[in-house]
Amino acid sequence: MAKRAKKGSAQPELAQDAALAPLDGLSDLLDIPPHAPDEPFDAAPDDLPEAPPPEDDPFAWPNDDRPLVERVEEDLRAGGTLSRSLPDYEERKAQIIMAQRVAEALERDQHLVVEAGTGTGKSFAYLLPIVRAGKVGLLSTANKALQEQLFYKDIPFTQRHVQPFEAALVKGMGNYLCLDHYNEELSFQALVQTPGFATVQRMLDDDDWDGDLDLVPESLPADVRAKVAADSDQCAWRACPFFNQCYVKRMRDRAREAQVIVVNHTLLLLDAEMGGFLLPERDVVVIDEAHHLEEEATRAFTISVTPGRVTSLLAQRKLREVADERNQQEVNSANADTWEALLRVVGPMARGRQHLREPLQQGLRLGDSLEDLAQSLQRNRPLNMTEKDEQLFERLVKRTRTLASDVRQVFRVDHPDERVYYVEMTRGAGRRAPQPQVSAAPLGVAELLREKLFGRVPTIATSATLAIDGDFSFFRSRVGLEGSRDVTLPYAFDYPEVARLYIPRLRYEPLYGPASGPYLDEMGEQMRSLVEASEGRAFLLFSSQRALEEVYGRIGADLEVDGYATLVQGRDFARSELLRQFRERERAVLFGLKSFWEGVDVPGDALSLVVIDKLPFDPPDDPVQEARVARLKAEGANWFGAYVLPNAILRLKQGVGRLIRTRDDRGVMAFLDKRIQTKGYGRQVLLALPPARRISDIQAVRAFFDGAER
Repeated sequence: MAKRAKKGSAQPELAQDAALAPLDGLSDLLDIPPHAPDEPFDAAPDDLPEAPPPEDDPFAWPNDDRPLVERVEEDLRAGGTLSRSLPDYEERKAQIIMAQRVAEALERDQHLVVEAGTGTGKSFAYLLPIVRAGKVGLLSTANKALQEQLFYKDIPFTQRHVQPFEAALVKGMGNYLCLDHYNEELSFQALVQTPGFATVQRMLDDDDWDGDLDLVPESLPADVRAKVAADSDQCAWRACPFFNQCYVKRMRDRAREAQVIVVNHTLLLLDAEMGGFLLPERDVVVIDEAHHLEEEATRAFTISVTPGRVTSLLAQRKLREVADERNQQEVNSANADTWEALLRVVGPMARGRQHLREPLQQGLRLGDSLEDLAQSLQRNRPLNMTEKDEQLFERLVKRTRTLASDVRQVFRVDHPDERVYYVEMTRGAGRRAPQPQVSAAPLGVAELLREKLFGRVPTIATSATLAIDGDFSFFRSRVGLEGSRDVTLPYAFDYPEVARLYIPRLRYEPLYGPASGPYLDEMGEQMRSLVEASEGRAFLLFSSQRALEEVYGRIGADLEVDGYATLVQGRDFARSELLRQFRERERAVLFGLKSFWEGVDVPGDALSLVVIDKLPFDPPDDPVQEARVARLKAEGANWFGAYVLPNAILRLKQGVGRLIRTRDDRGVMAFLDKRIQTKGYGRQVLLALPPARRISDIQAVRAFFDGAER
């Protein structure tokens, strides 16, 4: 394993706080060139003697022979390392337990799965043992906010108060400025003078800037950013005249020397697929927000094709100059025929994802035309190219062949036992109108992850929602994790004291279509009464856009008349602006969808009520879910109890987890699904939720908020 932990190294300089853009879609997966086998990412020699720390180094390590478990407990307990340097330090029991279990897993090279609720301080609980053990850790998360917390808060804190070490944030290539592209754009920008471009010009003189375009104070317009950002398809790498100054190269160099490397799940999964050649060598992988792992792996290993991928290829100047015009016209014609034929198959008014059950011959002809185009490029290969042009031409040919292969795979529909083929309308970055997209998604990811990730390196998986009543078998079965130690930590908050779970006696179960009127009426009445009891400060969370619109139509105007500030997802502002307005406005009521069920943090009095309309089951007609259920049925498994229900329970736990974020928070979680009282699975759902005191009368809700409970 890697031996690059710089136990006595100086603390690295860190970039200023800024948003981190997670990778989106398979096209971004190739955004960081993998290191070649003859140039490993971890190229530092292992046999060099490590320089001893200076005598006055407060972080000197060699004399502490205690087990790692004892050392991390000493760091975290009251009167320990951290409390001696932080006067207001408060010991957290759950955090100490988690750090101890992580330390034991590191010493035994063992997989570990930990459910750690809000308030545990889980990121520090896994970061501290890794640093103390001198291990090289790859920390992966699905959420931008947690990436920011790790790299800009938790890591600097650990460097300052525990011991120095080197850290790096590895992002997709498209997040960084390409100096070659920048210089090509200079003359045009001298004429149009885009304001954001001038800011980039000034930042080039800042030695502390790492080329991250997300850190530019005045953001670039999308079209300009696309022109100057690094792009793996347009990267000559070593043949580029700016290679030694390249921001992507610098990022990779930092990662090569780091003990802690922060990535996202998409990069982690691509690295696993490539056998570990994309990211630096590591001793341990930490998967935070691990409840997303199956979904992220499904997305990462899905092959997708759009008409835009084809037209973007045909727009390449070198391709237009070199490839036979006849071949270009054939691809262009086949592309148009393919998507016209596809829309006839699924119907022009189709909504959501639609199964593609039979091969599409027009699509297969498109794949053949693209392969002919690649051969045309090879036949007409220019002579006497520079090294840079040689590299870029090779990438163009490879891009053409990759697209040909992807088109054939999605339109053949020849592995229905392994993949799910479907069509949906999508809006790509910078596109105003939606375009059709055909995808081939893996039916399962457990075997892939077992072989390519968990079988290669000890892994720590953690999240606030992994277990169902203390049982991790559903999570482990879905991601292929075997032989792990499973730990459920105690709650960090006194839920019986600070929270109430409101489950009223309802007349109607969730209904759909024309018959749903009475159900929606009742839900609207309940939500309005709850909002009045809490004086706003409420998230009203829905499982569908239609339910949100229907309930808002019933109560939204009246709430506005009564002085409440209503905010509606999909209608008013982007998600980040909705959150800002919610925090700042008095008596705010937010009508939200899936993206507000998790990854949202509103501590304090601003949020005191979270209402959930119903159990968040996946849509039964979603092709991926439908195919997975069909496989379970064919195997004779309990498809509902073993798959559908656990997914809904874990999602519900995320939703109610929005309420209590700090020890000073208090509030009401309301659940408006009658099935929790009438169905046999209701008790299983309730046992999975935080142990708040249960109430069923709206008067009890009012009494809680008034402080008049008996």
